[in-house]
Amino acid sequence: MCLHFVLQTPHPMKIKIVSLIACFILSVAFVNAQYRVDSMCGAKVMLDKKGKLLARYYPDVPGVGYVKVVKLAADFLKACPNSATNKLPLYITHCSMYRDKKGGFYGSDWPHNPIVVNAGTVQSLAIDWRNYTGDASWIEVARKAIDHQIVHGTTPSNWEWASVPYASSEAGDIVYDGASKFDTAVTEENKGRGDGSYVLEVDKIGEMGIGYLKFYQITNETKYLDEAIKCADALAKHVRKSTNNHKGLDWVKLALTSPWPFRVKAEKGEVLEDYTSHTVENLRLIDELIRIQERIKLPQEKLAAYKIASEIVWTWMYSSDGPVKTSIWKGYFEDIRWDPINLNRVNNSPMEFARYVMKNPSRDAQISTTVPGLVWWVKTTFGEPGMNAINEQTGCYLPMGSHTARYASICAMWYELSGDAWFKEEAFRNFNHATYMAEPDGVIQTGHNWGAEIWFSDGYTDYIRHFMEGLGAVPEWAPAGENHLLKSSSTVQKINYTKTKLTFSTFDKETQAVLRLAAKPKSIMVDNKILAEGKSVGWIWTPLAVGGVLKINHQSGNEVSINL
Repeated sequence: MCLHFVLQTPHPMKIKIVSLIACFILSVAFVNAQYRVDSMCGAKVMLDKKGKLLARYYPDVPGVGYVKVVKLAADFLKACPNSATNKLPLYITHCSMYRDKKGGFYGSDWPHNPIVVNAGTVQSLAIDWRNYTGDASWIEVARKAIDHQIVHGTTPSNWEWASVPYASSEAGDIVYDGASKFDTAVTEENKGRGDGSYVLEVDKIGEMGIGYLKFYQITNETKYLDEAIKCADALAKHVRKSTNNHKGLDWVKLALTSPWPFRVKAEKGEVLEDYTSHTVENLRLIDELIRIQERIKLPQEKLAAYKIASEIVWTWMYSSDGPVKTSIWKGYFEDIRWDPINLNRVNNSPMEFARYVMKNPSRDAQISTTVPGLVWWVKTTFGEPGMNAINEQTGCYLPMGSHTARYASICAMWYELSGDAWFKEEAFRNFNHATYMAEPDGVIQTGHNWGAEIWFSDGYTDYIRHFMEGLGAVPEWAPAGENHLLKSSSTVQKINYTKTKLTFSTFDKETQAVLRLAAKPKSIMVDNKILAEGKSVGWIWTPLAVGGVLKINHQSGNEVSINL
């Protein structure tokens, strides 16, 4: 940015010199500036003595503000205003909302992205926030969202892409079946945008499918397992191997082939947009069904098909055509222009793949290179200059709270695995930035300079879970003097907090869990048997200034009882 003065001087060279000097002074000022803005979303930016960013809430106590913003977001979504037209919570039928002049809210007319919202309620609310609070009512919030998706947003069983969920819908419509808002668009801004009527995004099938599967693991209700299997069946049926052959080809004209296309017509399967790097949600679903095959009595023919699909995807991700090598991370957002030549880049696809690799480290022998490489690529590609913030995509290059929190959570997880303090600091500052999006009344702004539109995905269901993942990776950030389950490798079915005992039951008999407790526990039992302290299979206590961190690793049962 340059500052040009209009001076009363007859010589144009003098004007140019003064202008250059002003540019230099202003550039130095920006380089030395402690933060690029003084306030965000109605709050003054808080800095420490070194000029580094602190959280909006409880800035002097690292991490406590993260719980504050999660509670604000969760409570607002639970009490979300209803649509005036369909009487459903706004997030069920709208992607976003606006404040009205009386302080209320109304839905926007932009196409809805139901899967990102509905599936997000499972991880953010029914799992993460329920585990932390012990409040079982969050299960019902997620149930309302995913039941609506099943009933009103699933393709017919006799179509090519059968019995799978739609990723988009018309604003305000109860039925989800794609979005036709831009089908007949004539303006350059909106031509070729969005999915279109009866169009699917294949990556979202896995995203909703793993939401169904996790909800089954919470409730043991087989209808959700059935929906998850339908999603996996469609993915296994349509998976494809890469057919690219670079020998003698013009790279400019080369159309990369991913294991699944991005956009397809649901009824007959015509491919509308061919490439997406975002295979990770489909992997999460398929791999989890393979893992629990015996528990759910998965038929052998389905198991074989799922294994083939999983291997195709894992191989492709690291191949010369795959995004780990090419950095062509593209194809997730539902409302941008179609991109047949793969120009757009997104931050969430590499970050979510990094998350999955860290949770499955045996799949990548070079994980110590892969994950930091992905973090650095996102930081250099999407980092907002002068701020601890991450931009969404090159097609919408604005810093947003959810994407900043996602990046922070990946840094926190890598710090947990590697011990590298740079990643902890990076996580801390970026989480701090994301807290400023949360206003005291529970409105979560999409970004500090986004405008009046408040998105339910970016502000809520894709915001909450990243903070909770960060607390699980860096448990000393959780509030001192309190008892909370921060992380469990197995889905928690029930959890209860009392003054003398913390109990929880899990889907799996083998579980690794992380808790922040007010004091060292007296004893821990699994299925009424004492769990040993200080062993690899057992529990370990790490004291902090107040209370400490409890890590449990057991292989012997579903019922955990911690005597406080």
